[in-house]
Amino acid sequence: MLYQPIIKNRNSPIVVIGEMGNFTVHRHYEIEIVYVIKGSYKIILNNEPYLLKENTMIFIPRFSPHEAVATEKNSSQLLIEAGPLFLGDFFDDVSSITLETPVLDLTKSRFGIKVQKLLNEIIEAKKEFSVSNELIICGNVTKLFGYFFKEFSSITNKTNDKNTTKLKNIEKVLDLIHYSFNEEITVEKAALVSGYGKSNFCKIFKNITGESFHQYLNSYRVERSKFYLKNSDMAVFEIAETVGFNDSKSFCRVFKENTKQIRRLLEISPSA
Repeated sequence: MLYQPIIKNRNSPIVVIGEMGNFTVHRHYEIEIVYVIKGSYKIILNNEPYLLKENTMIFIPRFSPHEAVATEKNSSQLLIEAGPLFLGDFFDDVSSITLETPVLDLTKSRFGIKVQKLLNEIIEAKKEFSVSNELIICGNVTKLFGYFFKEFSSITNKTNDKNTTKLKNIEKVLDLIHYSFNEEITVEKAALVSGYGKSNFCKIFKNITGESFHQYLNSYRVERSKFYLKNSDMAVFEIAETVGFNDSKSFCRVFKENTKQIRRLLEISPSA
């Protein structure tokens, strides 16, 4: 799998091109799109399997449990993840999108052809780094979600009010994590932000995200650390401090638990 982070700014979307391989069941705050460039790829979304073929894509809403299974060698996919750090005030609007089916054949409609054109421009721009190409990528990702919102926002979202309120309250905590992950964030502080008592908060948070508060916080910090490992000359202890860990030992332990790639971590970093 080829990780290719764009603009060196944590507010950018994640844009990845390559042979993705297998991913175990997970879910996250960001909205995700997977587009098959060549070959095929299997996504299991909400326990429902979908075999994606060339020129098809899948729209994965936030917090939706999903996994991926490689179905053939030398295939190629485009993955895009965008969250509130990139979409800003529009994230809630885009998150309200409801599709009748998550899989779209982009050759079958005028809407699909427009989306495919944007995706192909992103793929072309990823071939060579330049400021203009990075801006094209960010612009096209923004336009992509604009197209989706315009096309599908009229479909009624039948989530009940009680669940919507819970989600909104937990989103306050997720914003706290995403914007202040490098600071000390206790479960008590998170519960206070959500407006729930500690015990109730922990139950609701895990029910919505699929992870405990500390699991989510550590996973997010590890994801942020990968950016610094790939795009800086910082030592492990510096990266650990930058993403919110007290020391490199605890950082390495959590990194290993989350990625099982501690050996690779030490190989990438200039010093430990």
